[in-house]
Amino acid sequence: MRLFPLLFLALLCAAPAAAQVRLVEAGIICPRPTDGELIDAPGTESGFIRRIEQGLAFDLPDRTVPTLDQLSFGFRTALKPGTPEMDVTVVVTHPPMGERGIEREEWTDTLTPGTTNLNLFTFEYDYEKVLGPWTFSIEVAGEPVVTVPFEVTETENQGRVEQACFQFLS
Repeated sequence: MRLFPLLFLALLCAAPAAAQVRLVEAGIICPRPTDGELIDAPGTESGFIRRIEQGLAFDLPDRTVPTLDQLSFGFRTALKPGTPEMDVTVVVTHPPMGERGIEREEWTDTLTPGTTNLNLFTFEYDYEKVLGPWTFSIEVAGEPVVTVPFEVTETENQGRVEQACFQFLS
């Protein structure tokens, strides 16, 4: 009978990580110049990620993403109040991409109390424009704690994105 209290205690200690990270928002950011420091990320197709401006706003809260050059999409997460700084793994899954046919890209990040954390994918190269289901996740100790699905299409939702992004051009 002493096993039950130990099992309960183990479950209680393991459960909080999932409850400590929350989704703030997700969507699409209009094409913009891609600049920013390159950071080694061996778990990605390119081998690096680009540090992005954390204050960027989503232009469209959509999850259907057309393959437009320099279009970005992703999610913003945060720690729940009272949670200490936490190292996480950001994971993006998608249909096979690049010469190696990679389907899972990942990098580590640190979530800090009182701030939000923006993670995006930007179509910089043609080989990145793979159609189908994409998923952005935050993992803690190998377990997904926040998951956001997207659908990348060739033209579906392009009109809405163009209207949001290019309405002032003419």
